[in-house]
Amino acid sequence: MAITANTIIVGASELAQDEGNVVWEADQALRWVNDAQRAVAMVRPDAVISTTPILLAPGTKQSITGRRLMSVVRNMGVDGQTPGRGIRLVERGIKDDFNPDWHMDTADTVVKEYMYDARTPKIFYVWPPVHATKAVYIEATEAVDPTEVTSTSDVIEMDDIYGPALIDWVAYRFFCRDAEEVQDIQRATRHFTAFFNTLDVKLRGDMAVNPKVREQLT
Repeated sequence: MAITANTIIVGASELAQDEGNVVWEADQALRWVNDAQRAVAMVRPDAVISTTPILLAPGTKQSITGRRLMSVVRNMGVDGQTPGRGIRLVERGIKDDFNPDWHMDTADTVVKEYMYDARTPKIFYVWPPVHATKAVYIEATEAVDPTEVTSTSDVIEMDDIYGPALIDWVAYRFFCRDAEEVQDIQRATRHFTAFFNTLDVKLRGDMAVNPKVREQLT
């Protein structure tokens, strides 16, 4: 069941005891919903992801248009539609130790390995180097910006599980705007804290059922 922007606004209005939206206007509420989506995506990059074929540049250094590379999956041929060989993640330091000149290796149309450093989330490297004159596509998963809502009827792109966090963020923004009294400041702080606590619980739950984590614990 998909949730709409109105679902988030109504939930936050109930917390603010402003079910009739007397204090905040629809346009303002929609801006807060979009801010809430961006806040969630900042804390949980995997909240909005896209898995699509991307055309590689010649050589080893590659970049993405999304916010952060999550994984590289497989080759997708010269047309971006033909599934091919899987691509293995390796440590760049190990690659450098065993083959310092790997950036200058013979170019190819099939990628076998990729290297990624989280400190440069939009950049990754592939081996062998990509052919200069032939198209090479791979399938990659990227964290992307959430689609902004422009109407209360617009569907939130994130999973419904993020609904409570989105509501808390909108309520936090509401009480921050009207924080003329100590009570409002305290309520804003509570919703701000609840936002992060909810996402932390979600993260812990995801880790608990992650097959790799469970394998390490057994």
